[in-house]
Amino acid sequence: MGVRPQLFNPWHAAIPIILLFGAAWTWISRPSVKETAFLDPQPALPHPAPDFTLPLFSATAAAGQSFTLSAARGQPVVLNFWATWCGPCRREFPTLQAAAARHGQCLAQAATTGVGEESAINAPSDPECVLFIGVNQGERPDDVARFLEEIQQVPGLSESSAGEQTGASNFALVMDSSLEVGRLYNVQGLPLTFFIDADGTIRSIWSGEMNSVILAERIAEIQP
Repeated sequence: MGVRPQLFNPWHAAIPIILLFGAAWTWISRPSVKETAFLDPQPALPHPAPDFTLPLFSATAAAGQSFTLSAARGQPVVLNFWATWCGPCRREFPTLQAAAARHGQCLAQAATTGVGEESAINAPSDPECVLFIGVNQGERPDDVARFLEEIQQVPGLSESSAGEQTGASNFALVMDSSLEVGRLYNVQGLPLTFFIDADGTIRSIWSGEMNSVILAERIAEIQP
């Protein structure tokens, strides 16, 4: 009994062509991705940091100054979300204070505005000098004042790096009483720190307590 010859099926030859055209059509018709979509402010890498304005901490009733993040453009920023009830926040606070003092006088007033006043951010700034901002989450000014009085008693911590908030302070504290900025930055736990370069772009995020080594490494990433 002879072997029956196989009949040629034209569909077999057409399948590779169909697959090739299908792949080409999928590539051509793919949705375009706009580069500008990646430049939208988001609390993520490497997006611009979302802008906000919050009142500066004041231990007295004579408040009135505020901090606006976008006004600090041109200056690297360490943005630390914290609270006095947070144990890790309390432990890392002196480390942040010491780093703020070590990285120089950062024109703390340059990024602040009084009521009805224009920002003085137009003053020349040094991009190698880092601005430290502590965003207190949901507490009252007297809670913060008590905490600052407590750490002022820590041996080796000078009054220049602790105590009542002043315009000359290296570590500016702002009050996020409504937690609005915390939600904007998707704060799920404390402490949470964003490292923002002079262009306003988030270059690093650290969740949890930092020691001096970690902090120094992250600061180096946002300095020119």
